[in-house]
Amino acid sequence: MATLRRIERINQLVREEVTKIIDRELEFPDGTLVTITRVAASLDALHANVYFSALGMTAEDALAELEKNIYHIQQMVNRRLRMRPVPKIRFAPDVEEENRERVERSLAAAKREDEGKL
Repeated sequence: MATLRRIERINQLVREEVTKIIDRELEFPDGTLVTITRVAASLDALHANVYFSALGMTAEDALAELEKNIYHIQQMVNRRLRMRPVPKIRFAPDVEEENRERVERSLAAAKREDEGKL
């Protein structure tokens, strides 16, 4: 079992590499931005959930595109990371990020409403 410090380092490395691969290797429609928000590796470091947010397309469409390219992404990560075993990647929309954005929109709307009353 990997130590907590090692898991944090694995999370960081996987996030950096997957971000680079998505930016350089994958093509999304114009006006679309897919961002890796966080990575959570399992305690045995065999699996890593890669959470993302998508602007300009639905999270479901972005997930479908990422899953379509999962083999290529995994192969690139396997080659680039100098560790064994390399965690198996699974993509998931970042619900925490969506919740944060919803709260920010609500706060901004409330602020505009308060400013309109002055």
